[in-house]
Parts: sequence; C-alpha cells; structure tokens
Amino acid sequence: MSNKLTKALNKIGKLVNEMNTFNLAPRDPPPTIDRETQSFVMESKVIGREREKEQIVSELLNPPRERDNISVFAIVGIGGAGKTTLAQYVFNDERVKKHFQLPLWVCVSTDEFNVIKIIKSIIERASGDASKNSKEMLQHELRKILDKKRYLLVLDDVWNKEREKWNELRMLLCSAAGAGSVIIVTTRDQGVASTMEAFPNHNLEKLTDEDSYELFENRAFGAWVEKPTEKHYEIGKIIARKCGGLPLVVNAMGGLMGSNQELCYWREILENKVWDSLHSTEEISSILKLSYDYLPSHMKQCFAFCAVFPQDYEIERETLVQLWIANDFIPTDGSMKNIENKGRSIFNELHRRSFFQNIKEAETYEFSKITCQMHDLMHDLATEIVGKKCFTMLEPNYFGSPQKEVRHLLAGYRTKFRGINNILKQFPNIHTCLVDDVENKKSNKNDFYLLKSCSLRALNMWEYAPKEIGYMKHIRYLHFSELSLTALPETISTLYNLQTLKLNYCKFLEELPSEMRYLINLRHLFLNGCTSLKHMPIGLGQLNYLQTLTKYVLNSSKGGNIRELNQLNLLSGCISLSGLESIRDRDDAQSINLAKKTNLCSLQLKWDETGNEGGAGNNKLILEALMPHDKLKYLHIDGYRGFGFPKWIMEVPIISNLKVLKLKRCINCAELPPLWLLPLLEDLHIEEMGNLISFVGSMCKNVEGKKTLIIFPALKNLTIRILPNLESWHEEGSESVAFPELKTLAIYRCPKLKSVPTHVPSLASLELKDCTEIKLRQISYLSMLSNLSISLNDTPLREPDAFRPPKNLKELDIVGYENVYPLEEEGELLISYQTRPVLRKLIIFKSYCFLSCGPSKVVALEFWKYFAAVEYLVISQCDNLVFWPEEELRSLKCLKILIISYCRNLTGALTEQQQASSLEYYLTPPLPLPHLEQFLFSGCPELVQVPFVCSKSLKILSINYCPKLNIGEMLTHVITDPTELKYLSINPSTHWSVWPDNMKHLPSLDYLEIWWYLRIELVPPGLHLPSLRKLYIFECPGESFPPGLHLPSLVYLGITKCPGIKSFSPSLRNRLPSLQQLYINNCPALERRCRSGGDYYDLVSSIPDLTIGTYRHKGKSLLKNLPCICAS
Repeated sequence: MSNKLTKALNKIGKLVNEMNTFNLAPRDPPPTIDRETQSFVMESKVIGREREKEQIVSELLNPPRERDNISVFAIVGIGGAGKTTLAQYVFNDERVKKHFQLPLWVCVSTDEFNVIKIIKSIIERASGDASKNSKEMLQHELRKILDKKRYLLVLDDVWNKEREKWNELRMLLCSAAGAGSVIIVTTRDQGVASTMEAFPNHNLEKLTDEDSYELFENRAFGAWVEKPTEKHYEIGKIIARKCGGLPLVVNAMGGLMGSNQELCYWREILENKVWDSLHSTEEISSILKLSYDYLPSHMKQCFAFCAVFPQDYEIERETLVQLWIANDFIPTDGSMKNIENKGRSIFNELHRRSFFQNIKEAETYEFSKITCQMHDLMHDLATEIVGKKCFTMLEPNYFGSPQKEVRHLLAGYRTKFRGINNILKQFPNIHTCLVDDVENKKSNKNDFYLLKSCSLRALNMWEYAPKEIGYMKHIRYLHFSELSLTALPETISTLYNLQTLKLNYCKFLEELPSEMRYLINLRHLFLNGCTSLKHMPIGLGQLNYLQTLTKYVLNSSKGGNIRELNQLNLLSGCISLSGLESIRDRDDAQSINLAKKTNLCSLQLKWDETGNEGGAGNNKLILEALMPHDKLKYLHIDGYRGFGFPKWIMEVPIISNLKVLKLKRCINCAELPPLWLLPLLEDLHIEEMGNLISFVGSMCKNVEGKKTLIIFPALKNLTIRILPNLESWHEEGSESVAFPELKTLAIYRCPKLKSVPTHVPSLASLELKDCTEIKLRQISYLSMLSNLSISLNDTPLREPDAFRPPKNLKELDIVGYENVYPLEEEGELLISYQTRPVLRKLIIFKSYCFLSCGPSKVVALEFWKYFAAVEYLVISQCDNLVFWPEEELRSLKCLKILIISYCRNLTGALTEQQQASSLEYYLTPPLPLPHLEQFLFSGCPELVQVPFVCSKSLKILSINYCPKLNIGEMLTHVITDPTELKYLSINPSTHWSVWPDNMKHLPSLDYLEIWWYLRIELVPPGLHLPSLRKLYIFECPGESFPPGLHLPSLVYLGITKCPGIKSFSPSLRNRLPSLQQLYINNCPALERRCRSGGDYYDLVSSIPDLTIGTYRHKGKSLLKNLPCICAS
C-alpha cells in the first residue's frame, strides 16, 4: 500500500510541477465569448497604414530604381510595428496581383541567411516541390521557375548584414528576372536595408492614438452582442494609448479585453503595473505576457506548447488540435464527442487575441487546410514560459546526460537518432516526439521495458515504424509517413488509447493490422497516397468515434465490406471508396447512407478495371445508391461503366454546390450531366470517355425557357484528356454565353475536336496536345491569351495552317509543327503587331515552321516580325538545323537568354552565301545579340563554330557536350569583354589547348565549372578571379594546380575523378581553412593527404562541410551559431 501511495504522490508532484511551468494560478476564469469555427478572411483595410500601403503599391507598379531588372524595397520597424502585416496587404492587393506574373513569399527569420534554404522555399512556393538537394539543381530549377517573369518576392524578417550572402542570392534572383521584378524586405534593422541596397526604405512609425483606438475597438467590441458602455469606451481609449502605437500589442490587448465585458475586469487590467513603460522589446514582451496571464489555464497550455515549433513555422490547425488532444490540453466534460470543435474554437480565440497570425486557408481536391504562424515576439513569449519543456533540434546535438526536463521534442531532418529507444533514453519524460530521421535499430529486452514505461503521447516519424510500437500503451497520436513496409506491425492494434493514425503516402502498404477494431478510441485514420492497399480490416464499423477515414478499399474475397461504413456518421473531410466493382447488391451500396454523412466535403468513387467487365447495369445501380448529400464540394468518379449517369447526377440540385468535378474512364457514357448549369463549379476534369461526342449536349437547348444561357458560369480551369470521338463543344442552335470566367484550358489527344472556344473573355492559358483538327488560325484571335503551348508528337498536320501569336501572348511553346505559314494581317492590326510586340518567351521544339531550315525559308522568316520583343529563346531537338540561324536571331533586339540544345546536326557555321559576304567574319563580326545575358549550348555534337559576339552584358555561359567545338578559339572571339561574367561551365571538349588571354581577368566570376579534357596546368598562373566563390573540377587530367592561382573569395571547392592531381598550389593551400565546403572524390592521392594523418589534414579538418571520398563530416563550427534550443 505504501508503494502505491508513494507512486500516487509522485504523480501529484509531477502535476504540480507542470502547473507551475505553465503559470496555472488558481484564478477564477473570466467568462468568455464562445465563437463558432470559421474561415479566416483578411480584412480589406489596414488601420493606420493606408498611406504607406498606397505609397508602396504605387512604387511597385512604377519602381523608382532598377538594377539588373530588379528593385529592392525595405519595410523597417521595431518588433510588433506591423511590418509583415503591411507587406501582406500590399502582396494581396488586386493591382499588385494583376501586375506581377509570379508572387512569392518567403519567411527568412534566421541570423544565418541560408541561401540554399531560401531558394528551396521559393521553389516550393512556386511549384510545390523542392525535392532537389544539390545547389546546382536548385539553381537550375529556380531559373526555370522565374523564367524571365516579372515577379514580386517578399523576404520577411531578414537579419542578415553579410553583403556576400546577399550578393549570392541577388545574382541568382537576377539571373532569370523579368523587367520590373521587385524584392520587398521586412526587417527591424536599418543596417540590413543598407546591406541589401534597398531603395526606397519605408520606416514604419508608431500608430497615432486615433488609429490605435480604432484598431483596439475593432478587436475588442467586434463580437459583443450588447453595446459597450461609455466607461468601456473610456477605459478602451486609455489602454489603446498605453499600447505605444504598436499594432501587435494593440491587437493582443483588444483581444484580451474583448473576452470579458465586466467593468471590474477592465479596471483590473488598466491598473496593472506593466503599463508603467513601453519602450524596449522586453517591455513589449511584458504586455504580451499580461495578455497570456489572463488566458484560461487550458489555453495557456495550448499556446505554450507551440514553442516546440521553430520560428515562422507554418502550423497546420488540424494537426495542432490533434496534438493538443493527445496531450490532454483541452478540457472535457467526460465526453470526447465534440473535442475537435473545442480545439478549433481555442485556435480561433488564440488567433483573435493575436497569439497566432498569418492565417492561410488552402483548398485542394482532397482536403481544406488552415495554417497559422506565430509572431517572433509571441514565439519568444511561449519559449520563455515553457523553459526547457519544449526542445527544438534543427542540427545534430550531443548531450552528456539525459534531458529529463524535456516534454515535447521536434527534431529536423538533419538530426538522426539510432532507434526510438535512443530518443527515450535521451529524453525519458517525453510526451511529444516529432522527428524526421530515425534509424531502424534492433531492440533488446531492456528496451522493451523502456518502451512500456514511457509516457509518450504523440509520435511523428518518417520512413520508419518500430516493431515494438505495441509497448507504447499511452500513445494517442501516431504519424508514419512514406513507409516502405508492405504491412504494419500487428501490435498497433493493442494501442487502445490511440486517437490519430496517419499513414500518408506509404505507397507499398498492402494491408492494415487485422485487429484494428480494438482501437476503440481511434478518431482519425489518414491513408492518402496509399495506392497499394488491397483491402480493409474487418470491424472498422465498430469504431464509433471515427471522424476521418480518407480511403476505404473493397475486396470481394477479403477484408471488410461496404456495410462497415453504415454506422460511421461522424465521418468528415474526404473519403475515397475504391474497389466498387466488388459490390454486387444495390442494398449493400445503399447501406453506407452517404446522404446522412453531411460532414463529408470530398468524395471519390472508383471502380477498378479488373473484375468490372460487363457490369454496366450493376455499375449504374451501385452509383445510384451512393448518392451523397447536397453540400458536397468535390466529386471524383473513376472507372464507372454504366450507360449514362444516374438521376442524382443528372439533376442539378444534388450536385449544385460542387466546386471540383473529375470524371475519368466513364467509357460507356455518351453524354455528360448538365454540368454547365452548376453555379459554383470552378474546376472540371474529363478524361478517357470514348463515347462522348458533344461537350454540352442537346439538353442545353431552351433550359427553363431561357433564350440565352450562361454555360459554366463560374468555371476557371478545364482539362479534357483522351476523348477520341469528341467533335464539338455544343450542338448548333443553342444561344449561349460560354465560359465567362475560364482562365486555363488544357486539351490532350482529342483528334476529332475541330475548335477551341473562341469568345472566352478571361482565357489566359491554353495547352493543346495532339489535336490535329484544331486550326491554329482560331487561336490567333484569342485576344487575352498570355500563355500558349501547342504540341504534335506523332501525327503531322494534314493540310497547311495559318498562325500568328495572339496580340497579348507573352509565352509560346511549340512542339512538332511544320507546314504552318503566317496569318496575313491588314491595316491597323498589322501595324499594332509591328509597333507593339509583346511575346517575351519562345520555345521551339522539333518544329521547323519558324526556322529557315524548314520547308520554306521565306515563309519561316515572316514569323519573326512577331518576335521582336522576345527575351527568352529555346531551340531544341531541331535536327534539320545545320547552319547558324543568323537571320532569325538578327530580329531579336531584346534577347537576353538563348538556349540551344540537342540539335544533332547543327554545325554553327554560316551558309555559303553568308560566308561569301563575310569573309572576314571573325575579324569584323556582327553584333546581333547586344543584350544577351545567358548563353547555353548543350548536346550539339557537330557544333564547330559560334559566329557572333557577346556584349559586355553576358553573365552566364554554359557549353556542354559539344565535343567538336574549339573552346579556346570560341572564348577568344565570342567574348570580347567578360567583366560581367558570373557563371562559366565548360563540359566537355577535346579542343582546348590554351586558356584565352581575354579570359585571364574575370572580376565578377562567381562560379566556375570545368569538365573533361582541360589539363589543369593549362589554367594560367596569373588567372585573377577575385569574386570566385565556387570552383568545381571534374575528370580533368593533370597533376597540380597552377602556382599563382589567386582565389581570395573561394568558399566551395569540388574535385571529382582527377586521379592525377596530387597537391594544391601554395595560394590554394592558404585558402583551405577559410572554405565552407570541400568535396574530393575519386582522387586517391589527394584524398590520402587530406585524411587524418595526411599533411593537409590540419588545413581541412576545420571546414564545416567536408567530404573526402566516402567520408563526410559536418563540423561543429556550423552548429555553434544555430538556434537549436527554443528556450529562454
């Protein structure tokens, strides 16, 4: 008995310690105003900042100073002054959205100013994918994304004052910037703005008393039912004035005061001593702390927990709520029924009180995601409150003893733990463990005891699921993503406290644990991207609390059936039902009762091809029985083989709220439902419907007795793919206005379709692939079109066609077209094209209609009158191109980027006629490309000559896989002034016997890459490269570096497959200790000298990122300045 009492007292002691950690004083909680869960909409007015906003917007539209196509603005102010908020309002202004082609936002917020990390963030925000890791690949991807577009990039919360780092990033951003691009920097430090050469600077003053009170009033009284008294207004004005004109503080106090209408509560806060002064960041934090002190105790825990996330981390609301629930932060009345809604209300209240900001809502086909961030002062407050309870590791760290105080851990992908047991040994009292990288390490008997006794509540791991997971009896939240397993450990079924199980993108997973019905507390089961799942375990229908089930796979021979879903009426979000061909009985399908599952917003219904042969009648009965409720937003039907759609799809009311619809492989349907009447439909995808002849059928005529119909009134994006019999958009005789809001149209492999919709006022992007019957002549009249991609891969045009770029076209990508001639224009239209060309980007791929090497030289050259404004030109895989296209290039007065790739027969020589008129061509060369900044050649094995001169503007030169080209001669004659050259890559050439004299002084060169055949000794001893930061040498013969090589700025050196190189030159040896990264591989002699015991070891051992052969070491010098611990 005494032992039990001792254990109980110890538990009580732990609870008291937890209470003290979060400042949970026994204060009577003030009555609060409950709010419903809502979408977050940014207000249209910035109180007190309207003048600054209008000034910045005006400057963005007409930049006062531009260098290399880029202007840099700065918004400077102290913490809490509203820099980020102002930047957001400018960023989201409609005028700004229309002006810039590519808006980008990156939170920097670190003293390190990691250029690679910033590039990755830009790529991720622009394309959603930043999976590439090497710097060169990232740079290439960045150029591809920026692609001479006029972009707006906001770099939020910058602290860097190192000009070298900024110059490195600026060079990359300039390399593919369109004219008029702008970078906005927000910072607390005027020195940062000076480093980044920002002009103009906008120094944010404090809000006036009037603006402060207006902001306070909006936040405090906005949700009150009863009108405030005069005393409320009086106290409110005093508090607003005491907030020091800082929007963050005003918002926080307004949220605090608005939570309680009692005057005694208002007086208590007004009389608090914290108001005595407000000048420094510490005093601002004291007032924010006051707002925290008046939170209810459970909200204090919820807020303080967020210290585990790094600064500026985008926190996903639903994940945060699930972690709160797992840690018992949300109070219950004994029932868990509505606990998620309580969590969302807490989230909303913390946002209302300004503990959270930057709320974003993104909708996709599968889910709606809401995220938030914390202001850095709020993050500092949370970190101060929790002390060492929350621990964030962004880099490897080493501890001498277990960290017993840590309760919540987040570890980045660079930190690798050897097994879950190692984590538990290092952090024995941990409750939340969010880690990216854990080794699969075998456990011993002692480890099992450790797992059994641990208090872990939430575990997030990637690519690894420990077999011993069943011992963690307290676990409530499990997130295993991208596992390579085909099956999970059966012991998961014994985790009876488990509430959330996430198995997203486990693409090899074939089955779930068979006894999952015993997970009686399971509320969320995420299976997105589990494409190999073959069946579901029996008994999921017994999980009465289940709210999320994103995938349910039916199998006629194994696993749970469709009736399992009958009682799961709490299901919400999205669900995908696949294997529907295994349902043979209409009653079985009807038993799921989708119409009553009103919290579902997304539904995917999929029939597999195997086992669905000849089941057309059954398919229709089953689909009829699967009728959803009328609030559904997303619907995807795949593999349906019924003859015609059932009644609930053909009648508009049931699907009237759809925003996204995908119909795929509905092979027996000859007519679409009346989708053109759906008032909210924005995205429509139709694929592989072989019997479809008309997109809008006969039902479109005289609907509801209207004379003029509006077809697809809200549709913005339309994709149709593989419709071999589609002939027309709608039948003749119907008077209609079609696609008034359509912005993007993509048509693939529709060989009988004869036209595109021509009277589409908003169409900006059109993509055609293998649509041989669509006449290019029609496209020429799509006046608002800005992006056009047309492609013929296998089938040539049957008869000649006429074309000219639409008058507002900016980007043209043409593949496989021949037999096309210019569309003749007359009068004013022709004059407007010649005087106001707008096409900026031209990609020619396997097409000869624009090149003089095609069927008709005269006709081809006629097109180039439309291309006078082209800045970006790509010519690729045009094997008929033999001679240099000089006449075409002469018309490109604005060309800045030229890429010629994989033209296998291109020699680059002039034609005989050209040579006759230019016998002294290299002595007095023409200058057809005076503004060229980037020149890239690759994959042209016959190239022997580059017959033009680059001007001083050239910044990037890359020549790859052109073995017949004499590099030395080419560099001598083509580059007359290399003073602005920043990037040089040569790969490979057998003809390089001497380093050109004109290339011995390259003051701006930042990156040099030399591959194959250049003997390293040919690099001249006096080569002066004062700005070179990166040097990469691959497979170059030779034994040593030139003795006089001067590289004072070098930070990265890579040497691969150069076995002859045995030593560094003296000047390079002196530079080694200053390198940030050294990579040496397949260079045996050099590797031996750099390893431990070698005579270079002392020079290289301190390099932060060092790779010698297969050995890689990340030195501690890289870690010492990183903020690893989120604690005060």
